[in-house]
Amino acid sequence: MKRLGVVMVLLAAVLSAPPARAADKKFALLMSHMSNAFTIEMANAVQTKAKELKANLTVFEAGQDVAKQISQIESAVAQGYAAIMIEPVSVDGVVPAIEAAKKAGVVVVTVNQKIAKPEAADCYVGANPVEGGELEMETAAKAIGGKGTVAFLLGPMGSDAQIGRTKGYENVLKKYPGIKVAYQQTANWRTDEALKLTENWLQTGTKLDAIVANNDGMAMGALKAVEDAKLGGKVKVYGLDATPDALAAVKDGRLAATISQSTTDQGMMAMETAYKIVGGAKPKPEAIVAHTLITKANVDKFIK
Repeated sequence: MKRLGVVMVLLAAVLSAPPARAADKKFALLMSHMSNAFTIEMANAVQTKAKELKANLTVFEAGQDVAKQISQIESAVAQGYAAIMIEPVSVDGVVPAIEAAKKAGVVVVTVNQKIAKPEAADCYVGANPVEGGELEMETAAKAIGGKGTVAFLLGPMGSDAQIGRTKGYENVLKKYPGIKVAYQQTANWRTDEALKLTENWLQTGTKLDAIVANNDGMAMGALKAVEDAKLGGKVKVYGLDATPDALAAVKDGRLAATISQSTTDQGMMAMETAYKIVGGAKPKPEAIVAHTLITKANVDKFIK
């Protein structure tokens, strides 16, 4: 996928000045959680880039607890971290803590999920979640012929990705009045929660043509429920994140499609952006990576 080339091209657009030495500074990555393949890939990418830069990086995770993440931000400030990269639990809950960190002179880069007040951070690195949702829903809508019944599995309510991707679904549905939404509930990014929800939906006897999930973890839970009910192929399941298990399921023809949001690129770019800002570079407000539709036709290009 030529990830390094993509990262370097995007970084050239984000940063307008060369950095001073930042290797003796401390950097923190604050993940909303580390409970699925996507967040693990994201954190691994940040760590890989930190090693390349010989940067002193510590990773924290908040278990989807906004109070815990706020405490982690405050601790990072108190402990003298030069920069924090934060994948926020909540779009608005962490804003006051980020503003306080900035006031204390800490560089803040938000990654993957925007906050309600983007200008509170130095830079946002990530994808446009509305765009991702639109691509996923448009793919599903066309596959079922523009009519039928669908269900949505949503991420944690109030998270940027949940809000944006679901907005993308709603945008597409305006073009397809023949598509009805039978269910839409949060499964909090979790495979086990999505499995139980989907089992409950199917047990009602409601005929579903497609299940569209805000992430691959939930899509895989839905897929298991569908297959357990002997409905594989009859109920199309869609995900987003291009995680290894989802890619394998797409290759096998079990998962209808997934969407890549250039996860590794986001992580590597966030680390290098924070490093360069600490060194004196002046960032642009955001760096947006692209989404890519992955189906059985092109999945081999994405399997590592």
